[in-house]
Amino acid sequence: MTTALLSWFGLLGRRGPLLLVVDDVQWLDRASALALSRVARRLSGLPVALLTAQRSGSESFLDERTDTLTLGPLDDADAARLLRSRAVPLHPATRRRVILEAGGNPLALVELPRALTSEEERAGDRLPVVLRLTDRLRTMFAARVEALPRPTRHLLLLAALNGRDGAPLVPTLAAAAADLAPAEEQGLVRVERDQRLVFRHPLTRAATVELATPAERRAAHRHLAELATDPSLRAVHRGEAALGYDEDAAAALQEAGRVAVSRGDVVQAVARMVRAAELTAEPRERARRLAEAAYLGANFSGSLDGAHALLEEARRAAPDAVHTLGAAAAAAAHLLNSDGDIDTAHRMLVAALAHADPRSTDPAVEAAVTTLMAVCTFGGRAALWEELDRTVARFSTVLPRALVLGARTFGDPARSTPAMLAELDALVEQIGSDTNPVRILQVGLAGHYVDRLPRAAVERVVDDARRGGAVAAGANGLILLAVDAYHTGRWTEAVALAQECAEWCRENGYPTLEWGALHVSLLVAAARGDRQRLRDAHERAHRWAVPRRAYAVRTFTSGTEALAALASGRHEDAYALLTSVAPPGDFPDHDQLGVWSLLDLVEAAVGTGRVGEARAHVEAATALGLPRVSPRLAFQCRAGRAMTADARTYRAAFEDVVDDPGASAWPFHLARVELAFGDRLRQDRELRRARVRLERAVELFARLDATPWLDRARTSLRSTGRTVRRAAAAPDALTPQEREIARLAASGLTNRQIGSRLFLSPRTVGGHLYRVFPKLGISTRAALRDALTERERERATTSAAPRDDAAYGVS
Repeated sequence: MTTALLSWFGLLGRRGPLLLVVDDVQWLDRASALALSRVARRLSGLPVALLTAQRSGSESFLDERTDTLTLGPLDDADAARLLRSRAVPLHPATRRRVILEAGGNPLALVELPRALTSEEERAGDRLPVVLRLTDRLRTMFAARVEALPRPTRHLLLLAALNGRDGAPLVPTLAAAAADLAPAEEQGLVRVERDQRLVFRHPLTRAATVELATPAERRAAHRHLAELATDPSLRAVHRGEAALGYDEDAAAALQEAGRVAVSRGDVVQAVARMVRAAELTAEPRERARRLAEAAYLGANFSGSLDGAHALLEEARRAAPDAVHTLGAAAAAAAHLLNSDGDIDTAHRMLVAALAHADPRSTDPAVEAAVTTLMAVCTFGGRAALWEELDRTVARFSTVLPRALVLGARTFGDPARSTPAMLAELDALVEQIGSDTNPVRILQVGLAGHYVDRLPRAAVERVVDDARRGGAVAAGANGLILLAVDAYHTGRWTEAVALAQECAEWCRENGYPTLEWGALHVSLLVAAARGDRQRLRDAHERAHRWAVPRRAYAVRTFTSGTEALAALASGRHEDAYALLTSVAPPGDFPDHDQLGVWSLLDLVEAAVGTGRVGEARAHVEAATALGLPRVSPRLAFQCRAGRAMTADARTYRAAFEDVVDDPGASAWPFHLARVELAFGDRLRQDRELRRARVRLERAVELFARLDATPWLDRARTSLRSTGRTVRRAAAAPDALTPQEREIARLAASGLTNRQIGSRLFLSPRTVGGHLYRVFPKLGISTRAALRDALTERERERATTSAAPRDDAAYGVS
């Protein structure tokens, strides 16, 4: 038979190369496997290849001398890509659960999401202890478990429901070691040194739970509750063991949810509170628990759709639940990121807080005030903030100090007193090792406008979100980190963080929060002269913000438009835009961005000949105490005094700023001061001294890729008699926007998808690519990736060359 098969394969091979594929060889009988082995050994010399597939961990009769390639499970990155391409939209926490329980199995990655039957499950709010299996997966993984003796299956069920991080099963395993042997012999489980029972494949764990009856599961949870030493874990098992309503179990689960928040696991907290509500008989109490879960889901875990579903359930439980404080907080958070307007959300929260006891320790008070602060931020009107001030004063004895401080240092940074800042410094130091994302973000927001970022703590929140944790909390953290990167001149990092945040917001339905991320990207675009992107984004921003009365977005865009005008030397335009918010010398109550645009207004006023107004603005900032708020604001006040100094004192004033070693922490503003100083010296014909200042401005602007500012500095430098070479600006150099569009196009996105990400029209994207192709020397989209890789390699080689005068752009 072997000879006949080889002859036949030889005949077929004459027509062309032949591939033989045999799947599931572990199921071949001995005779068939031996015949296949003989054929495999004698294929040498024929245009025939044989490929067999065998399940990992199984045995077969195939000759072991054949070449073997072991295919391991998909890693997390590939699993995530497969899941995104095939599954319905999932919350990041749900996606992470699917990846963990699939264990790298491609079929499981496709099948497990199909078993998620409700919006709450896809949103991560009602995920079962172990994900359910589809019929296809159950067939594959249940057979070996089903064949085990009942006592063995009971032990496996305990381990499956105990969770990945559950308590050791020491007493149970010690008493039933013999019962465990069949599962160990089949390679289904192993016992760790600390007496935890671990499944060798996560889907075996899921199959074990699927095969158990509801009564068996409840009994197993009761047993685990007796073994648990951690109160939160005990509460979880009690809740799962309960049948019908159980107020004691519900109260314990609610507390376990709050403990989960303090430990940094908001997603777990929401799930525990939802289960607590299911066990609650009294309608209003059930509605309150659902509202608390909805608030955490909307504001922190990133489950906006799930929060809406929970609120609807709360209304069904108690029709007047919408008037409770917790429901108002959750509903306002949902309104803020849906079609509702700012004023409606504001009225809802203020009315609910007005009826609350100012001595109440109900967490709903904190939730409502936190949400009201977010509403005021995007509302951008003093009247909204004034109501928040009165509310915070009323509840100041029960609210966290970071929240009380943040109402002032975040809501009205220009009026932050030394006492407030000292207390905030202490909170920043204390939050260093905290794991509670709610507290971390409260401190982070309190320090946002006064340059006190608990960076390490905020990075922990962001990293947790990247792993599938609280995505809305992570998005807020990304904004805080991006703003800090912008101020300190790390613009590439700032844009990357802002874009990551914007993608999270679009994926999870947070359009309001997305504008916070967009603001950082637009600041960089304005400084780099990307006017087309600014126009497109600003038009879109106004269309979105005005109907919702989110007027802070208009203030953001005025600031970025003014910065773009300054970059190109249009000082009159910049002055008009900045003074439309507040006149020189005035820092209105609750003007959050006034402290950021301090130097912009001074520069615009000086550039239009309004030196007196510029000087008055600096004096007002100094009298208000802005130099005491932070070193960055102190630097800007000193820079403003230098820019407005008279002919007799300006040299000393500028030198006091540019020669300060700490000034390098803010390279963009330092470069602008160097440019202004050089221009003053040049106008006074002190050309040699002017060159030193202008050369430094050229260097700093070049590092930031701030092209319009760099052009201005080079023009001034040429006028001193120094020749400027544009070594870094070759005729075919890509602009920052062109590089970003080319990168996205190379990743496979369409023009429409790129436009959605960058707030450009598909036509504008196409126009940019039309200019990019000849610059890169290509003619097709398919060649983009290689061309960009080569361009980056050339840039890296250039930047690694020894530095000389050419590195400064001058000779």
